[in-house]
Amino acid sequence: MTQPLASVEELTARLGYRLDDEERVMAEAALADVSAMVRAYGLPWPDPATAPAVVVAVVLAVAERRVRNPEGYRAESQGGYQYQLPATAPTGVELTPVEVQLIRAQAGIGGLYSVQVERHGGVL
Repeated sequence: MTQPLASVEELTARLGYRLDDEERVMAEAALADVSAMVRAYGLPWPDPATAPAVVVAVVLAVAERRVRNPEGYRAESQGGYQYQLPATAPTGVELTPVEVQLIRAQAGIGGLYSVQVERHGGVL
């Protein structure tokens, strides 16, 4: 299995609290899942130390979303308390279009391409 592109310690620093054993297992799984998805959009980055900082930041941001909201809830309420995420807010390990764009840019994928055009019989 390929090593995740970010560590649980880096994720814990973003979360701002210590993870218990169950949360740590979930965090490790989230980092592995997100790293696999990021590699699918970008490059293999077999050595996490060679992954660009932007790519690691994306992995951490998506894993943080997963750990903070494992069920993917968009709204919750309890008594007089109500909280709702915007309908466009990503949940779980779903990558946003901007995150995909950042990954592809760091991998040198995307942008403008030139395509050779050949003439076959007719006039162009």
